[in-house]
Amino acid sequence: MKSKMCASLVCLSIHGAVLAQQPAAPEGQEEAIQVVEVNGVKNPELKPYRQMLKGLDAFEKNHQMAPDAPLKFQLVSSGKELAFSAVTLVISGSNTNVPVPVSTDGTFTLPRNQAAADDNADLMSNQPKGLLRWRGDIHSPNVPADARRLGDLRLECEISWGVGRDDMPFLTRNSVSLLGGLCHSKMIGLRYQAPYPLASVTLVSGERRKEVPIDPKNRRVFWPPLADTSWDDDTLVVYGYAAPAAGGQQ
Repeated sequence: MKSKMCASLVCLSIHGAVLAQQPAAPEGQEEAIQVVEVNGVKNPELKPYRQMLKGLDAFEKNHQMAPDAPLKFQLVSSGKELAFSAVTLVISGSNTNVPVPVSTDGTFTLPRNQAAADDNADLMSNQPKGLLRWRGDIHSPNVPADARRLGDLRLECEISWGVGRDDMPFLTRNSVSLLGGLCHSKMIGLRYQAPYPLASVTLVSGERRKEVPIDPKNRRVFWPPLADTSWDDDTLVVYGYAAPAAGGQQ
């Protein structure tokens, strides 16, 4: 049997945890966005802006996987509840200071700015180093609330691989590439995380159905078959929650 490995990039960047969020804005009103300067933070989180641009390149190259979805990123807190209304991002360099608005759900859109790239700018937060991670956030329209679209998950993987591959050790990066790449090898187990504990995860494509493995130690974690091209991009990954979510909704 082929063994699976959880590549470090996937564990850090792809899974989406439930985060502390502010209440949604009333219908018809725009969600509140706060932008302030990044000042006085010890060891602020850094990511080279040029490296983040590789995520934009990956999105454009693979947009056919989710042709109706916009590109967003989402911040993920590292095991600590965090109100994203208190989080700010800025593209900062010697001659660059470009605020990046963060929505109260932790999502943001990264602009292209050639001057910032030429300035070797970094994407910085106002939070201590290690508190935040990020992931691609791809959501095609008209997908049920209790499901994800497989093509959306595939595109999130391509974005994470585009940005994070240079952070991998040389031998690991080459090994993953020899296997066909992070998002295209059936020998690599890719962790994703549902909003709530799961009783089941089912692939649904027309009349075809298949159960997806769930981590027995963390019932929110599952392994969708991104590399299995017999399931097309419009396949739904349907969540069966173990219990009703807070407030009686799943």
